[in-house]
Amino acid sequence: MEFDVNAIVEALTKGYSPVIASFIISFVFNAIPYITAPYLVVIAGYGAILPDPISKLAVAITGGIGAALGKVVVFLLGRSVHRVLPSNMRENVVFFARTFQKGVFVAVFLFAALPLPDDVLYIPVGMAGYKLLPFFIAVAMGKTLITLLAVLLGDAVKQLVGGTDPIVILALIIASIIVSIIIARINWRKIIALYNERGIIRAFVELIIQVFLALLPSSIARRIEARVDSLLGGVEQQEPAGQHR
Repeated sequence: MEFDVNAIVEALTKGYSPVIASFIISFVFNAIPYITAPYLVVIAGYGAILPDPISKLAVAITGGIGAALGKVVVFLLGRSVHRVLPSNMRENVVFFARTFQKGVFVAVFLFAALPLPDDVLYIPVGMAGYKLLPFFIAVAMGKTLITLLAVLLGDAVKQLVGGTDPIVILALIIASIIVSIIIARINWRKIIALYNERGIIRAFVELIIQVFLALLPSSIARRIEARVDSLLGGVEQQEPAGQHR
């Protein structure tokens, strides 16, 4: 399904100044999950016609804030999934959000600041119960940066943004679902405990195992996990003391 982006933009921004129009189109196009409509191209056009640096900066800031507020809508969509998760999955994702808080902030910022399919990350982050304020700050910083670059670079932005290809949208939705399932089903407490007790290598091995198990039916995953734990436990008991780290 293809959208007439020009018609949509014209309908949304008619009668508004570039500063206000930048906020409106940034919010609308970022609030729709998986729609990578090239709103930055429109903002780049505003940057080209504005004569002074202050106006360009204003467009970048309002566009960045509008985009960030749009992504809050996507984030809250993920948060709504969090509320209906089974208790064991909810504990896993909450532990993930708390343990990797700084890493999540950096990842959210980078996905916002780069031309990446960021909803693939933001919906799972919302589902994990990550705090709204740091999420908004990270997204606002990243979106303001990429919007400023759009204003400054003009036509070059066209090569950094995508369209509305339904195959791409479907692929992003599937990827987001897979990432959400993996985050929810991984036993993060076990990984951290192994990191503290056995070191980073054993924790990394467990992470790989947990990712694989997360994609299997629960009954099969439990049986495989028990066998793997038994196997690894036997190997670790044979290791000389002091070689765990």
